[in-house]
Amino acid sequence: MLGGRHNFAGAAIALLVNAIVATASAANAAGPSAQEAQIMAAFLYNFTKFVEWPADRFSNAAEPIVLGVFGESFITEELAAVVDGRKVNGRRIVVRRVVTLAEVRQVHVVFVAATQESRFATMRPAMLEAGVLTVGESAAFLDEGGAIRFVLDRERLRFEINMSAAQRAHLKISSQLQKLAAAIRKDH
Repeated sequence: MLGGRHNFAGAAIALLVNAIVATASAANAAGPSAQEAQIMAAFLYNFTKFVEWPADRFSNAAEPIVLGVFGESFITEELAAVVDGRKVNGRRIVVRRVVTLAEVRQVHVVFVAATQESRFATMRPAMLEAGVLTVGESAAFLDEGGAIRFVLDRERLRFEINMSAAQRAHLKISSQLQKLAAAIRKDH
């Protein structure tokens, strides 16, 4: 049985890496800003495969996984294109722009652009309470209580995880995703 789990984990990691590399290759012709948006969108989609939400976050088995983009962001169109027609664990993926606290509580993942982080700070406690996976891009995002932060590492887009923030939101981040992270933080 352990061999089967190991093979599944290896296959899942390979799929994540292949999806990101394929997206990055396709984006090279579009220029740096388009490339960054496409790679971030691929990461956001793939995060949904490696996060487990509390059972009460879904009212039924058909409810979609909702990816929210907080405020105006360059990534909204790219994210919609990446998830178009795709499913994770039998659930459709939906992209929504969110502005209000009520809208943020309706999503499962929210991307917070650096320009929106001051507003994020005021809504963060409610997001944690609602079980929302928060993903941002500024250097201070993890310090502000975000769960995942995009980082540029030698011109490669990577991510860091704040496991304490994820646990406070009652989210389980798989060990496979943790292995791909550039860094893991565990605040006490």
